[in-house]
Amino acid sequence: MNFEEVKQKIEHWLQPLLEEKNIFLVDIKFAQGRRIEVYLDTDEGIHIDDCATVSRFLEKHLDGSGIVPENYILEVSSPGMTNPLKVPRQYQRRIGRKLEVLKTNGEMIVAQLIEADLEGIKLKEIIEEKKKKKNAEPTPEPKEIVLTYNDIKRATLVF
Repeated sequence: MNFEEVKQKIEHWLQPLLEEKNIFLVDIKFAQGRRIEVYLDTDEGIHIDDCATVSRFLEKHLDGSGIVPENYILEVSSPGMTNPLKVPRQYQRRIGRKLEVLKTNGEMIVAQLIEADLEGIKLKEIIEEKKKKKNAEPTPEPKEIVLTYNDIKRATLVF
């Protein structure tokens, strides 16, 4: 089996358990031919107990399945705060936060996430306040930027 087939099989096995526990799958990665990394999240943030439950469940399916090497390494965890956002629910959970977005056209945007749905996101430009001088021009209103997920190459939280 190739990695895509293994990934689909894992997604299929996990779907009922994840739905039951209100957990969503962020990503599955394969490294060095035998390492499987499964990234999960919830709307409130994933707990280590949930990761352990999913890991045990998945090990039962993988062991002896013949789709992965006998000496595979399985890691089930949160995607972490510094990893790029991948799925709409991750964006929805971070409304109000500052994002750095690299668009597919190469343009970089740093803005506040104000909306997210299944099609895309809406950002509000961040305008730095300057000291008011006499006869200074007024600070412009921040622009809103609407992007579909297809427009986004990478989006990460800014701390």
